[in-house]
Amino acid sequence: MDRFHRSGSVPSMPPFPSAARAALLCLAAALGGCGDGTNPAGASKPADTHGVIATAGDCVSFGVNAVKACAAAIERAVAAHEASSASYNNVQACESAIGENRCERSAAGTYRARLSAFMVTIGAKSARAEPLYPVKDGGIGFQTAGNSKVLASDQSLAFSRLALSVAETQAARGKSGKRKQKIF
Repeated sequence: MDRFHRSGSVPSMPPFPSAARAALLCLAAALGGCGDGTNPAGASKPADTHGVIATAGDCVSFGVNAVKACAAAIERAVAAHEASSASYNNVQACESAIGENRCERSAAGTYRARLSAFMVTIGAKSARAEPLYPVKDGGIGFQTAGNSKVLASDQSLAFSRLALSVAETQAARGKSGKRKQKIF
């Protein structure tokens, strides 16, 4: 099942089908014993896989072998979000700094930017995840803590279906300007 797709509401095929990817990995494993183990000058290392996901459940989008590393990277990103996010005493102060409908209440009772998704990078030996927040000035996508935009219209990025849905919902909320009450 295609879990990642490019911008727009119609899913497209991933740039490299998973069956072909699996065949390539098997071939690489079979050839792994060849040569002297050195990387010849100019040889390229495998490219990292990048994606925007909304939950640890979306980690399966990176393949079964990457799920543990992806989930651990998300845990580190959540910890970084909780440790470093600016906090505000009330929702009005948060929304005046962050934007309407873009704040969440922390366990400590303060308010901070709402953690909405993660930019995950899976490499050969490591996985990284960066917290993403609602875009302040519109657009379907997210932004980093440093205010760099990660938009669904960027054809070089893959968004999970859930991440795209979250981005679209946040964009619609931002345009409507209406504040929705949370029910507990």
